[in-house]
Amino acid sequence: MSPDSFHNQFGQSVGAKIREARVAKRLTQSQLARPDFSVSYISAIERGQIHPSIRALEILATRLGLSSTQLLPSQVPGEGGQALASGLFLRGEDEVDLALLEMQIYICQGTAARALTQLQKLAPKNLKRRQQAHVRYLLGWAYRDTGKLHEAETTFNEATQLAKDLSDTSISAHISYLLGTVYAAMRNYAQALLLHQHCLTLLEGSQVQDPFFMAQVYANMGQYYIHLGRVEQAIDMLRRAINAIEAHTEAQHPELAYWNLSQQYTEAKEYFQATLNAYKCLYLYNQRSYVLLKSEIYHYLYHAMMKIDQEGMRARLDEDLQSSSQVYEPLARASAKAHLATWLLEHHALDEAEKDAQEARHLSSSSGDTIVGAEALLVLGRIAYEKSDYQEGDTCFTSGLDMLERLDAHEELAEQAMYYVQLLERQGKDRAAIAYIRRAYESRQKISRYIQG
Repeated sequence: MSPDSFHNQFGQSVGAKIREARVAKRLTQSQLARPDFSVSYISAIERGQIHPSIRALEILATRLGLSSTQLLPSQVPGEGGQALASGLFLRGEDEVDLALLEMQIYICQGTAARALTQLQKLAPKNLKRRQQAHVRYLLGWAYRDTGKLHEAETTFNEATQLAKDLSDTSISAHISYLLGTVYAAMRNYAQALLLHQHCLTLLEGSQVQDPFFMAQVYANMGQYYIHLGRVEQAIDMLRRAINAIEAHTEAQHPELAYWNLSQQYTEAKEYFQATLNAYKCLYLYNQRSYVLLKSEIYHYLYHAMMKIDQEGMRARLDEDLQSSSQVYEPLARASAKAHLATWLLEHHALDEAEKDAQEARHLSSSSGDTIVGAEALLVLGRIAYEKSDYQEGDTCFTSGLDMLERLDAHEELAEQAMYYVQLLERQGKDRAAIAYIRRAYESRQKISRYIQG
């Protein structure tokens, strides 16, 4: 059977099933279409003239009370089909690449479980070797983001070998980076550092330089060095991260516009333009992380410097706050203000500390839950306790700890909860102290469960 004949039979089968299910539900084409599609689009699908995209098939199946696989043919009508993602049979290499890109965007959007379900349905033997490597890479990523660390480790090692056989430097670098984060989640920071250093070596030898990616690698290495007690090396890595990210330009265009365009091009079977716009969408998702990443880099840099240079820290913070070229984003400035408030608190300048902590809280408030926002709240809690304003202190500590929990920052949560326990015990609030001891313990348990898989 020719590819065109296969495509026609497949389209007619899917269209007939959609029409049958719609009639059984007593829906008009207009009711089934709204608000995502046009009536003409539904009509064309039912007549077998066009094929629904993966996204469209899932939406239509949901409205019809079915799974997307129930709308597919029970048997492949001939040869040449490939089972992909949600079960949709695709024939072209470009279509496979676009579907894999769709899975990557799901992961970036925070819906790794959805990507994992679809990736597990793939038949690797039907894919090109390059695509097999990409599938293992995405599958490992999805495992990591759903907390299945041991599965992620195994899958990334398989992906590493596939990428090595292909001599694909780009995907090898990304696999090394993600595998390093898996080992870090297992608290094997030495192994994580080795993999991130290998990632840097691959990036430095690449024709394409991605400063945003390099900044992520440096920032993670800085945090690993902190965990290993190598503070000076941590500071060096975090400074490199800042230098790398300064070359990165913040995007101003909304990523969803490109994703919607990609979907429209997919439905029109203009796959080159669909892929191009999907890549633009993915790029903008990365760009949107720019401000958050930079603020976190400053947060950990200041945290490390506070450990070894208390006196010099004040001068560094003042310098950064006066420099519009370095700390111009609200979150980065909030991080500097929060750490300055901590420095002032430890030097008993409570009024000044409170003023800077309040400004840090204000600067971070518009960004939602962030590690910087939690830091500002916790510093305010400490200042309130020093001023014997225990009610305000409890409010700030509760809000800060809740934010850390929403961020899944379990190590920080456990540490800060135990600090709060000490303050509560001094006030004789034993029942509250026990509750937060339990919360710290539960956070440690969550870390252990991630490590054990």
